[in-house]
Amino acid sequence: MSHSMEPGRPVSLEFMGEHAFLLSKDEASAGLGAAFRVFEKHGVHPEDCRLAMRKLAGNELLTKDEAFHCLIWNEAEDSAFRAATLGWLARNVDIRLEV
Repeated sequence: MSHSMEPGRPVSLEFMGEHAFLLSKDEASAGLGAAFRVFEKHGVHPEDCRLAMRKLAGNELLTKDEAFHCLIWNEAEDSAFRAATLGWLARNVDIRLEV
């Protein structure tokens, strides 16, 4: 799903993980929509959050803004997962957001 939050900075998010193939098109769309709403609510671009998460994964020192972006990414990923798997009997699955 592509979404343009800022002119000249389109972003494409997708679900990854061992069980991502289980998502229907509608479920994936609902999940990605939920993630974009989180980014928009906080007024941040998903790419900034992705870059901050990459630094965190590399055990690099984060600025205060980057730490905030990591928190927003986690909120967006959680919202996306919950919206995409709403109604599933099991949630012990490997599904996560990737930019």
